[in-house]
Amino acid sequence: MASSTLGRDGVDHAELVGGVLVDCADPRASAGDLTRILMAPQLDRAAAIQAGLEPELVEVLRSRFADDRERIPALCQEAAAWVLGRRSVASVEPWDLVASLPRTEIPEGLRRTTGETLIQLVVQATRTLRLAAPFIDQPGLSFMAEALASATTRGVRLEILLPTRSTHADDALNDLTATIAAEGRSANFSVSRLREDAPWAHLKVLTSDSEAAYIGSANVTGAGIGSRNLELGVLVRGEPVLVVERVLDTYRRL
Repeated sequence: MASSTLGRDGVDHAELVGGVLVDCADPRASAGDLTRILMAPQLDRAAAIQAGLEPELVEVLRSRFADDRERIPALCQEAAAWVLGRRSVASVEPWDLVASLPRTEIPEGLRRTTGETLIQLVVQATRTLRLAAPFIDQPGLSFMAEALASATTRGVRLEILLPTRSTHADDALNDLTATIAAEGRSANFSVSRLREDAPWAHLKVLTSDSEAAYIGSANVTGAGIGSRNLELGVLVRGEPVLVVERVLDTYRRL
């Protein structure tokens, strides 16, 4: 990705925009529509819907890039190219490889990056989102914050499962709680912890509607999502996701 798509926290913002465009029939045309909508003085919800875009998610982008409008056209086109690149590699398996790569060309056959995959899971959720990671910080969670808040507004129940307490996680969760209070629906957000007798939980998981899940090495941190670390994982679908959630429930504090 071009350096112009990187935010101050090192997270690639094209991944965020790509998550909004990922289900569009014609990502390039929709990227043009999205550019016009983002550059307009006010959000045109009807235009967003007509373009196949979720208005709440478009509003997330408007808030994120309000102070940097010059980047919007290039960022939208970069995101469209990214979505098309992923689609060019056919997948017949119930899983896809997911990776975070430190500023390098994406290898042939790799369709998904970590940030893009996490955002897509959040965007597509209609019922539940469950997130578990041993390490969470503000840059990582803030990358997803507005999309998570928008999900709670749609009625999605969001649960974050923490295996331990840490200053970084507490600060990040405080920020997310404030974002959801301002932009989402707090009643649909909860934080759970593992039982005291639980083993150290090193798993990194995000499940969406019990139908799709990211499972991998990336923590919800700026380094893990923002491609400063080398991370590998998989996006799985179907019955295995229910098994993943049963694992989470095994040691979840009641």
